[in-house]
Amino acid sequence: MMSSLRFGFVVLSMPKCASTSLQQALTPVCDARFKDHMKHVDLAFVETWVLPMLRARRAPAAFEPRIFCLMREPIDWLYSWYRYSWDEAGRPQAGRGATAAAYPDFAAFLEAYFSPRPPRVGGVLRQSDFLRGWDGRTGRIELFRFESHRRMIDELERLGGQPLEIKVTNQSRARRDADFAGVDMAGLRARLAEEYAIYEAIAAE
Repeated sequence: MMSSLRFGFVVLSMPKCASTSLQQALTPVCDARFKDHMKHVDLAFVETWVLPMLRARRAPAAFEPRIFCLMREPIDWLYSWYRYSWDEAGRPQAGRGATAAAYPDFAAFLEAYFSPRPPRVGGVLRQSDFLRGWDGRTGRIELFRFESHRRMIDELERLGGQPLEIKVTNQSRARRDADFAGVDMAGLRARLAEEYAIYEAIAAE
């Protein structure tokens, strides 16, 4: 999470949505950043703990920031967690978590993900969970598609009054069609209906 008291915005760091690149790019215009295990705090946490803290810093002025976040195409978001643990040759990468060792293919990862005790990939079970406020509702954030992230950057540049440079970091290996063997794509999309309802409501361009 990053925020700017000067320019009146908060940017949530959705996991697997260029959060490391965003933190680096926004450093010149932000005056507060959560890093390490606090980097991916969700909207409910921000509303409950972070906004009161920021408002106290602005006292007696009110601080009602615009809140921005990127959201990734739901199936691609899940696949990115699976593929992140492998290198281009298909070998598990050290330091990338237990995904590669525990799930030999994407279908096995999905079976675990939709089980009664799913793995909380990156500390976040679903993108929709990340976007819920303290009262469990979504809809308070200005969302941009990860695939069209330049639209959000353009708006942050306008607010901050300076260009922001986005560098690619922590890039997962390229998508392989073979990884989707045995995956019921229509069924998977249906199970992610809430995520798709949010994602498809975001303007693509």
